Amino acid sequence: MSEGRTNPRVSVVMCTYCGTKYLEEQLQSIADQTLQPLELVVCDDASHDGTVALLERFRQEAPFPVHVVVNSSNLGSTRNFDQALRRASGDLLALADQDDVWLPQKLEVLARTLEGNPQSGGAFSDAYLIDGEDRLMGKKTLWGLHRFGHRKQDAFAHGGAIRLLMRHDIVTGCTMMVRAKLLSTWSPIPPSWVHDGWITWMLSLEAALMPISEPLMMYRVHPEQQVGVKKTTSEPERDRHARVAKQFEELNLHIVNDYPEKIEIIDLIRSKIDFLRRRARLPTNHAARLAAIGWNACDYCRYARGWRSALKDMTLS
Repeated sequence: MSEGRTNPRVSVVMCTYCGTKYLEEQLQSIADQTLQPLELVVCDDASHDGTVALLERFRQEAPFPVHVVVNSSNLGSTRNFDQALRRASGDLLALADQDDVWLPQKLEVLARTLEGNPQSGGAFSDAYLIDGEDRLMGKKTLWGLHRFGHRKQDAFAHGGAIRLLMRHDIVTGCTMMVRAKLLSTWSPIPPSWVHDGWITWMLSLEAALMPISEPLMMYRVHPEQQVGVKKTTSEPERDRHARVAKQFEELNLHIVNDYPEKIEIIDLIRSKIDFLRRRARLPTNHAARLAAIGWNACDYCRYARGWRSALKDMTLS
């Protein structure tokens, strides 16, 4: 940070599970940060490989304190991140995955952005995409995959985050830094949600999230990742629509209880839930399904990825 300025207290929070393949490179990239963290808090989810031993070696050599907690049984990524975030002592919390690579300025740029925007609840950046061999995956970035261009970035930063989140996820957890004082707004995280999705919604309700268009890390895309932008799944699309509808039902109940004054958002979420239910019940007959999709064309633009989502639903079995 600039001379004469007090370095912010940043805790890096990481969850691990059987991550020896890429973990050492990620740990080194955290150690190489231009803004050194106050601490690294790692919660390991009962790994059965050499992950914990690797963490212990790093703890002995790291230029900052490293706290390693090993779960006695597997909690899953959401519960594990929830407890890891609660264990951190910094004023700012940077979320880390075990298989990425951070650029040296990541913590400094995120912290500087939050210092310059005191009303914001957090910040998140773009990221380059790399494969399992550290090779860049063309010129496309994480935001490029989400089609999160300059116009949407500006809207997200200036009151339009909720409407954009109605369409699809935008914020990836490992690109985030959030204010620890707002932890009570998102914790505990409901088990039906992935941690970054829930945190994004809670911060968007409570305070602004600042997008940083500069890619600050290498986001790794590989077959072993638990969640990710190209993670394949055997879950049928109809089941996925029904599952996401239940997630938004839980979100809606939370907002009704904690933010009853946000009537417009509550109405939007209820409309989103109805739309997801309709997608889950689309007719199996091809002609009838095309007619139903056409009838709901406007909702595909409001609550999904527009024609891309409509086209995907045309192929439902």
